[in-house]
Amino acid sequence: MKKTLIALAALAATGAFAQSSATISGSINYGISTSTAKVHGYGAWKGDRNHLTFTAVEDMGGGMKLSAGVQARFNSANSGTNTGYVNSVTGAAGDSLFEQSHITLDSSMGQLRVGRFTNAIGVAPLHPLEDSGQSTAPHQAANGRYSGQTQYVSPSIMGAQVWALNVQKSQNKFSGAGTGAGYSSANNYSLLEAASTATGVLSNNAMTGQRWANMNSMGINYTNGPVFAQFYTITDIQGQEQTKIGASYDLKVAKLFVSQFNQKTAVVAKSISATNVATYAGLAAHKATEIAVTVPYGAFLFTYGMFNADKDIGLDSAGASKTDSSTKTSKTGWGATYALSKRSTLVYAASSTKKGVSAASSNNGGLVTGTNQFVGLTHTF
Repeated sequence: MKKTLIALAALAATGAFAQSSATISGSINYGISTSTAKVHGYGAWKGDRNHLTFTAVEDMGGGMKLSAGVQARFNSANSGTNTGYVNSVTGAAGDSLFEQSHITLDSSMGQLRVGRFTNAIGVAPLHPLEDSGQSTAPHQAANGRYSGQTQYVSPSIMGAQVWALNVQKSQNKFSGAGTGAGYSSANNYSLLEAASTATGVLSNNAMTGQRWANMNSMGINYTNGPVFAQFYTITDIQGQEQTKIGASYDLKVAKLFVSQFNQKTAVVAKSISATNVATYAGLAAHKATEIAVTVPYGAFLFTYGMFNADKDIGLDSAGASKTDSSTKTSKTGWGATYALSKRSTLVYAASSTKKGVSAASSNNGGLVTGTNQFVGLTHTF
């Protein structure tokens, strides 16, 4: 027995056992916002940027690491669960213990991750105002997070990484603000499989060819010194096709961003009232171009961005794309942060949208006509 204990101690001392670690991190943000309707709100700048994250990492040996993580998000104004999210299987708001969870295997062959997490689309550093909720291209960040994801990212070869993403539709029956899919209300995707129109949202709509589908995406990231670039193609959870290409360049004195999102087919939500009256909302097929810049100056970081759609993004009363330029949307965003310390930052952000949609119209990707702003404080740990 004594020899066994001595041998075990020796193995531990030489690192033969897998090494593991656990970390707790998070962020809390609080401030005052003013909506496009000139209504003041209190809490986080985007409503979901307060989080508590637990991560465990185990060194499996042979260059392999296994990690697991969970993330809870909360309302900084009242410490409650963030009810802006809906359970992607049940559709109920605020009943999920964690907003994200994943298991990840890293090896010399690349990275494999499963669960619900911000994926390769969502983490791409292409939209500097996205975290503030003032992004000049909010729906370009669509599809950044789903349930039931499987993602593979290859090793870097001369700066290039290829990635592939699959999302199981059975784990994404409902969407809400928390999916990253650009929706402001919960939608039941299973209604897309209905043979006939029924009371509800997202009823079957033959004119767009929509269906409840597994989401599939492939892309490539390229990093070389100050340059980052990404291209991807996707068939989303409604069977609609999109592509995006974007790049950033760090000049040190400023960082430049440019991207173009191509919504190849319209995203249509069809709602049927109890009296069988149909109304439509969504995004028409279009191309959206964003340019942005960040400029550091001492403890300050200034940000400015512009977004323009090449045609109407809105739908008419029959669910078809508008053609009168009334929703040929443009948006300007601006902001500044001031680092009080390594972890505490003062934040100001604002944006103004022209020819957008009304706040009552869902599935608009956040492009609501008017000006809004936020001022507050963020602390990370």
